Amino acid sequence: MAGGQQNGEGEEGEEDYYEDGLQVPKSVLDGCLASFTAADEARVKGSTRFFDVTANMSLLCRHDRPLFTTNMTTAGEGQYYVLALLAKLFEHLPPHTIVKVLYDIGCQLERSCRRWGFIDTHLKRTTFAVSIFHAFGHQWPCQIVYHPRKCKGYGLCDGEGAERLWHSLSRLIAYGRVAGYYARMYHLDSQLNFANEEGLHMLGAWLRRKLIACEQKYKEAEHALKACGFSEDLLRQEWAAQIEAQTRPLPRQNRKQGKSAVEEALRLRKSRDALQDQVERLQNKIIDTSTPGWEIATVELELASAKQSLRKAEGKVLKKEQALGMKQHQELRHLLNSPFLNKKMNARALKMRIRERLRSRKFELDRLERSYQKQRSEQRINDHTQDSVKRRDPGIAELARKYNRLCEEMATIIQKRKAPRNAIAPPKIEMDGLFDLDVDDDIWLDIGLGYDEDKEGEGGNAPPLWLSNENVRKGIRALLERDRCEEERDRLLTERRAMQEWFSEEWKVILAATEDKVLSSSVLYQLREWQQRMCALYVVWERTIVGVPAGDELPAWGLSEEEIVEARGVRVHGNVVIAGEEDEYDVQFEEEADELLVEHLDNLQITVNYREFQSNVRE
Repeated sequence: MAGGQQNGEGEEGEEDYYEDGLQVPKSVLDGCLASFTAADEARVKGSTRFFDVTANMSLLCRHDRPLFTTNMTTAGEGQYYVLALLAKLFEHLPPHTIVKVLYDIGCQLERSCRRWGFIDTHLKRTTFAVSIFHAFGHQWPCQIVYHPRKCKGYGLCDGEGAERLWHSLSRLIAYGRVAGYYARMYHLDSQLNFANEEGLHMLGAWLRRKLIACEQKYKEAEHALKACGFSEDLLRQEWAAQIEAQTRPLPRQNRKQGKSAVEEALRLRKSRDALQDQVERLQNKIIDTSTPGWEIATVELELASAKQSLRKAEGKVLKKEQALGMKQHQELRHLLNSPFLNKKMNARALKMRIRERLRSRKFELDRLERSYQKQRSEQRINDHTQDSVKRRDPGIAELARKYNRLCEEMATIIQKRKAPRNAIAPPKIEMDGLFDLDVDDDIWLDIGLGYDEDKEGEGGNAPPLWLSNENVRKGIRALLERDRCEEERDRLLTERRAMQEWFSEEWKVILAATEDKVLSSSVLYQLREWQQRMCALYVVWERTIVGVPAGDELPAWGLSEEEIVEARGVRVHGNVVIAGEEDEYDVQFEEEADELLVEHLDNLQITVNYREFQSNVRE
């Protein structure tokens, strides 16, 4: 069984480490688990008291077509549903096929698989990543390893096909709550089959759209890569150094506790100073001759309470500082004597607070986007939740502005040469797009705020380029984006070839089957129907894959010229084949025409058709 404990020192002095086969340390994975556990506890789940089936979980391919679906019978989302779907998938795949899994908490899924030996026989050919729009709930070290834009082999896949499938099935939610078990299963299965058939017809348009978007992103990434001014080899070295530095296991717990003790001592000092200011203010009020007598009595009571609180605070400060070791005493004196380090510590705490509030906001909005409640009372709750989230936005924005002011003050101290050697001013938070939580936003990076940077500055070593140079960071992002675009383009061209190879083979099978003399008329009729559907599919693909290169040595589609000409005389809408008319549908005319004019022409045409019908009836 994979996993197991490594050498540790118990809960108190436990050292952070990499679990077997994982690239992210244990502390980071624990943070991701806590984040999603808290979000899941706050999410409204289906009740097992009123519903036998609380939800559905589906496994989709990268074209958003459902492969397997399972009923969920629990209130929450367990990993065993995902594992069951993956096990079913592996039953239908050759043993050499590489599988790349995108899941909201892909890091925890891989952790469970390696720790407990789930899908152990297939784990070597399986990689895991997190879906793009749920990456905000993960720690930053987890994102740089599991984000699909940072992982090799994922191309431009986003892992959000399940959300799009849910949206297409959401119309069945109200019906599914009151329908019988088998009626619900029948309608859900029919809808999924329709989605698959619709996806097959739209595959050509999907390929062309993805290829155009891929080429556009590739050009933008190539332009940004050239503009950064650094070579690709250097950027790859810096990216590897960044991954190594930011996924490094934390020091021992006691060292971390020492830093926490220093921060606690500073906090107690600030609390004591605030109480001292309060005592001085009250004393000045008593001394002031203009203070009324009745107010002096009240102030004296407040002064006695403030002095008592001050004595307690001084005792806590003294006790805390006496408990510090020699190393922590030196660090405390260093922080007290350095306004730059003091502001740096405050900025770091403020940025962590901003991140947590943004993450919490995103989880709340995510629950609203997933909800599909029609009852008035529940809709009011959703509206109230959304209003509450929006009301907290100004508070988050004010925290960001406060952080930016600290960054400006730190930059000023650096310019005056009053900061430690090689100190870096942290970049300000961009107010535009503050609530997006994109993976490449600076909100995730503690540039200029890390503890280890102080030691690098004191020792005279310059910080690495990925940390100190904005152009290097832009170049790394562009390089990774270009790599993903190249992977996506290769995959799209491979899929284009697979389309034609599949169609050619399917057509040969149909022709061979129809030539069988022993087939009954009913079977032959079904084969003819399937042949017509394949002809209609060819016509749709023929129009939509124009401009998508197919490569050389591809087998012919298989249709004769007569069959192609006949197939072009029909139009396909989903699964329905309708006889086409001579006049083509003019999309540009519909977009530019006046709405009233179009409505008038439609009414006129209906009138003409009705009159022709009536005249034919009389004849």
